[in-house]
Amino acid sequence: SGNDEALELWPSWSRDGRRLTYIRWTDEGLGQVMSANANGSGARAVTRMPGHYAQPRFSPDGNTIVFEKRSGGYLTSPDYSENEGIYRVSAAGGTAELVARDTSNPQFGADSDRVFMLGRKDGKLQLLSADLDGEARQVHAEGELATEYHVSPRGDFVAFRENYEVFATPLMPGGQAVTVGEKASSLPVVRASKGGADYIGWTQGGDMLTWTMGPVLYRASLDTMFADAPKEKDAPAFVPPTSGTSLERTVAAAKPSGTVAITGAKILTMAGDGAGAIANGTIVITGDRIAAIGPADQIAVPQGASVIDAAGKTIMPGLVDAHAHGPQGVDDLVPQQNWSLVQNLAMGTTTLHDPSSRASMIFSAAERQRAGTLLAPRIFSTAEIVYGAKAPSVYARIDSYDDALAHIRRIKAQGGISIKNYNQPRREQRQQVVAAAREEDMLVVAEGGSLFGMDMNLIADGNSTIEHNVPGEVFYEDVLQFWEGSQSNYTPTLVVTYGGLAADPYWRQATDVFDNPLMVHTPPRQLIAQTARRVTAPDWAFVDDEAAREAKKLADRGVKVSIGAHGQQAGVAAHWELWSFARGGMSPVEALRAGTIEPARSLGMERDIGSLEVGKLADLLVLSADPSENIRNSDKIDRVMLGGRLYDARTMNEVETGSARRLPYWWE
Repeated sequence: SGNDEALELWPSWSRDGRRLTYIRWTDEGLGQVMSANANGSGARAVTRMPGHYAQPRFSPDGNTIVFEKRSGGYLTSPDYSENEGIYRVSAAGGTAELVARDTSNPQFGADSDRVFMLGRKDGKLQLLSADLDGEARQVHAEGELATEYHVSPRGDFVAFRENYEVFATPLMPGGQAVTVGEKASSLPVVRASKGGADYIGWTQGGDMLTWTMGPVLYRASLDTMFADAPKEKDAPAFVPPTSGTSLERTVAAAKPSGTVAITGAKILTMAGDGAGAIANGTIVITGDRIAAIGPADQIAVPQGASVIDAAGKTIMPGLVDAHAHGPQGVDDLVPQQNWSLVQNLAMGTTTLHDPSSRASMIFSAAERQRAGTLLAPRIFSTAEIVYGAKAPSVYARIDSYDDALAHIRRIKAQGGISIKNYNQPRREQRQQVVAAAREEDMLVVAEGGSLFGMDMNLIADGNSTIEHNVPGEVFYEDVLQFWEGSQSNYTPTLVVTYGGLAADPYWRQATDVFDNPLMVHTPPRQLIAQTARRVTAPDWAFVDDEAAREAKKLADRGVKVSIGAHGQQAGVAAHWELWSFARGGMSPVEALRAGTIEPARSLGMERDIGSLEVGKLADLLVLSADPSENIRNSDKIDRVMLGGRLYDARTMNEVETGSARRLPYWWE
């Protein structure tokens, strides 16, 4: 299938393989439940009104489609958000009928008159079933650490996911919840995967379990996992497959052609030790990289180049947010346009690194950005954190070095460049993560959770960076020398400091965020709700300046100190970081370096980004005022260039270098 004006998501076959149901999604999250023939012909909507639909499934007899109805209002339109739940509709089309409000992920086993769903009770994920009216409920399975259930089409087995792996176990008829888990003893359990599992499913009528990891599809047959009769004493045990079918495809990264010259501006290159200022400079950009840069009287503009006059402006590298968070999608729905990412880009963040996200969404967004189908900064991430506390969705059990290595390789296969080493309770577990990441050439960004002793251990053990401020009002000489002698860098995230009020509430009370002309890329009602009414506190109650003061001590000794906006207020929070570094005693140039070249170096990306030098990517900001003279000028941005494409910061339409237009926002 294919539609120039829509995305078609969540495809699911009928049991006879002749029809397909899916969601045709348009208008920022409003879509229809569709049905089509196997060859794509005869596509039609089976629901009568648009909505936030997901996860459609045919009943075994092909007469009914069940699906989720969700809500919007953040990344997607709030329209048609009422009455969330599981619904059913005739495959021929008609009025959808409610099945249940408190469940998700509808699916069928062998019978067409009974639907399975996921629910929660007492913190445990349950597998439930009910008739098509939502009545006669039965609980089939529950697990403390289970995160998904997938019922076999035969209805005799269920696959579940725990600790990022997929397991299979017989499915009981219901009436009493059976506890499932990796080490459950009430029923036989087989671990099907090794190295992680996503997108779990069944094929061949339920004889074959399938899953993916990264771009590879894996399979395991029930016959090899569960014997029909007792095995011989020396019969080999099931071994998870180590190879599969690659679904990888190569798509060219988007970059412009031709040559552009920007002339007449003051340029803050951030090369060398200071600002690398050029009073009257010229930048020549060929494709997506800088071909020449220097004083105007030393750089010749190539014949045929498009010339952009930037007289009176200041140019600096794009900001590199080393600790960014933010929405990439909603339950695997990645919008065609994400206003939060556009807002970040409009206010100068051209690269972000997110140390806690969902792999399925953030790497999809990252790949779409690179392919030119998503207007956004460059995106890098750890995906899910390697978390030691038993929160089911992110718990990563580590009992050995091999366990740590498996988690690192899983994240690398999905697209990660780094690992979030977080809350593993024992030091040797955290050390195993570091050692495994080193073997796989991955960064390890670690968080001590406001525990000074743990932070010092994280430095001693060789983690790449310490995320969030280390608690303690003053760093004395022992800490400064210790840290200076390490290779660990520092991202103190001043917007969310431990130990007192942070930069986020400080700058909300000190500035009129809602009046910033570049904040037009945030939903207006949301912006007013978040920033117009403010709680005030005396200056002495804020500790962002104290945390910045201590970070400057480290920066002065060669530790790479970076901004980390933590996703607090899309766009402007990166500037709050810069301004708070200045509040703590950094000069404007030192603060700007903490937002550009230092995070690029900390992330190992300085060959491509962080400063304006020949051969680097053309990621730059054109400002109407000079932030090296007054750091508060950092948000006076007129234009943003990402990879050689220049955008008007107010509209985020491409200007001078092309004619690409931003998509309408759902509130426009």
